Amino acid sequence: EEEEEEEEPSRPPKITYLNLFKKKKTQGWWPMYKKIDGFLYKTGKIKAELEVMTKPQAEKRPAGYGRADPNENPEIDEPIRVSTEFPEIDAKVKTAKFMWKSPNKPKLILAGILQLVGVVAFSIIYNLPTLLVSYLLSYIG
Repeated sequence: EEEEEEEEPSRPPKITYLNLFKKKKTQGWWPMYKKIDGFLYKTGKIKAELEVMTKPQAEKRPAGYGRADPNENPEIDEPIRVSTEFPEIDAKVKTAKFMWKSPNKPKLILAGILQLVGVVAFSIIYNLPTLLVSYLLSYIG
């Protein structure tokens, strides 16, 4: 019997280190790793901004609980929000987009085709007696 070889997990790229005392300020997405059996596994990312400052700078620009508004350092602009007059239509469009992008797209197309065939068949069956009677009366008369 052949033994199945276990595939070795891929190693993350070489980790580069950052000296905040030289750079003073940095921001970005920082990867988080967990060490299991000597291998590092990426467990996620966090977005953070790190800044090292002198004591006078820190006293001039305080941050944290009970000091200044959280939007002062750094200043973040208000988001641009588009107002619409018909939110109920937007909700229906978003639902349709979500359904169209779903993995059930072929089923949705088939359901739409079957509904169309059903409506056509119903209208034919519903109007058939009237059409037959009018045809027979025109043929006899």
